[in-house]
Amino acid sequence: MKFYCDTKCLNEAISIVSKAVAVKSPIPHLEGILLTAQGGTLTLLGNNLEISIKTSISANISEEGSIVLNAKMFSDIVRKLPQDVCEVFSNEKNNVSINCLNADYKIVGLNAEEFPQPPQIAKKSSVNIKSDKLREIIGKTLFSVSLDNARKILTGSLYEIKNNILTVVAVDGYRLALTKMELDGEYNDAKFIIPGKTQSEISKIISGSNEENINISFSENYALIEGEGITITSRLIEGEFFSYRNTIPSESKYIVKTDCYSFSKAIERVEPIIDEVSKNCVRFKFEDGKIIISCETVLGKVNDVVECDYYGESLEIGFNYKYLHDAVSRCEGDEIELKMNSPFNPLIINSTDDDSYLFMVLPVRI
Repeated sequence: MKFYCDTKCLNEAISIVSKAVAVKSPIPHLEGILLTAQGGTLTLLGNNLEISIKTSISANISEEGSIVLNAKMFSDIVRKLPQDVCEVFSNEKNNVSINCLNADYKIVGLNAEEFPQPPQIAKKSSVNIKSDKLREIIGKTLFSVSLDNARKILTGSLYEIKNNILTVVAVDGYRLALTKMELDGEYNDAKFIIPGKTQSEISKIISGSNEENINISFSENYALIEGEGITITSRLIEGEFFSYRNTIPSESKYIVKTDCYSFSKAIERVEPIIDEVSKNCVRFKFEDGKIIISCETVLGKVNDVVECDYYGESLEIGFNYKYLHDAVSRCEGDEIELKMNSPFNPLIINSTDDDSYLFMVLPVRI
């Protein structure tokens, strides 16, 4: 194999596929990147058996072929090369030379035939989403995905298609994030659970452009995400997702309306005194026309007031700072609603003029 390509383009491609490379594995190929030179294209593939990422760049191919190179070493080499055209050559013994201007590396690769290929997916259904919308959906829900592998089903988000509405839900036991969007076209009802790690990588890789279409196809066990020049294959999480609908209150005794920006900034002003060890809660007291925010930790104390549209029975409730901040910071619109039934029941947060998202946070005892 022998090809020439721009070092900057090669470095960017390596960065993309490296997200699917195993950091440590008893199988050396899983720590590598498969390079395939064919036609006028160099294709790079990373695969750790849970997720695979493939991308391609233009290259001048003198000799077609393929090789597997250790991802960390290859990335380190290319990142340090001059900004110019580099030459990569491998022989039948998998010895590889990388040249760029005066820099000349000699390394050893692995047999490409032993590299695990992504599974061929028998597509059950698929959905098309604009890149910017998909990134927005992930951004509004991923923070609520559980990191506890003991509850595997909650380490992913539920993607549910019903009546041409896509609903995405993430739950970690302390909070819930839900967002939905109307789809263009006709789609069969379906649901699948995409791992949080996969969604995180998707969000980093896709362009976020409203011109790029992302196609998500899925089978019984895998999802295939295809964008411009990028293909991601990921295992799905098997099982029945949490019955989230039963946990969202249908009615609320207390409804508080307040300015989204002012409320969000008031919560952020608490952060300097938050004690990460004891994770002190933030107190909220709702009374006529105002929200009184207070917090006291070993580092100090703070009090703040935000105006609101609420005139009723006084209510005091506490929340974990991070959980509440994560939700409120993702709210959109000028005004939000805070809905509660008691100091011991969940808080519902949504926009007064946008029903496309909803956040739910459990309180803490004060």
